[in-house]
Amino acid sequence: MTKLLVIQAHPHIDNSLSLTVGKQFIKSYKQSHPQDEVIVRDLFDGSVPPLNDQTMEAWRKQKFNEPLTDDEKALLDQHSIWLDEFISADKYVFINPMYNHFLPAELKQYLDITAVAHKTFKYTVNGPVGLLTDKKLIHIQAAGNFYHDEHGNDQMAMMDLGDAYLTHMANFYGIDQIEKLFIEGADAKPDQRENILSTALIQANVMAKTF
Repeated sequence: MTKLLVIQAHPHIDNSLSLTVGKQFIKSYKQSHPQDEVIVRDLFDGSVPPLNDQTMEAWRKQKFNEPLTDDEKALLDQHSIWLDEFISADKYVFINPMYNHFLPAELKQYLDITAVAHKTFKYTVNGPVGLLTDKKLIHIQAAGNFYHDEHGNDQMAMMDLGDAYLTHMANFYGIDQIEKLFIEGADAKPDQRENILSTALIQANVMAKTF
């Protein structure tokens, strides 16, 4: 059974364009792929496993086969659950707003805990090689201004550091089948908000059917 993992990185607000389009994508995907398993990992519903001094100490102990405390065991178990879920997926949908030209901190932390040597990538004499090959990813992102519009403004596109970073990390993991759905300009042109949303919803339906 094909597994679709939805990584949702957005506060729970009613007027979110990215969440609205993301929900439509999921709905359309389920209708088009009724046999597939769909898992939603909401990064704002509970905490992403931390990368802190306790995590580093637990990893050090694990490496040298030293005894772990109960808290350290629970922490590493939490990391393993999230990592195994990520690795086992066949397809990924990342849903987020642009925050100051980048990703929400919760999503950056999620990418940090999934970048694990010998799990999602490996070291070779020619440099790191991704281990998550033959997988697909779609990035759904909303932004108040226009960064990827039909005019092809390269300077504005370069300001979207979040999508560039997510794309880089996906490639680093070995994922090279990447699609993108940008919902942009609703703050720059509020009078066009409904048209922007309608266009994105249509795109979501079309992309979900072939993803």
